[in-house]
Amino acid sequence: MTVWDLPKKTSAYVSHISDHLEMVVVSRLQEMGFNIDCEVLCLRRSPFSGPIVIQLGDSVISLEKDIADKIYLHHS
Repeated sequence: MTVWDLPKKTSAYVSHISDHLEMVVVSRLQEMGFNIDCEVLCLRRSPFSGPIVIQLGDSVISLEKDIADKIYLHHS
């Protein structure tokens, strides 16, 4: 499952980030807090494949499908 697949009001934990993203994007995601085993919570799913809004720690982040679909999750 990826961040993009996460249902609204559901949380899961980051397992890994795809190797298909550029390293600058991966580095930026890690700076934002997307690290192994960090918890993410889906706050809102936009209609028509718009961005997904998630909570990561104390931050609220909006991600487009092309990035959210490359952050893999697991349930603890």
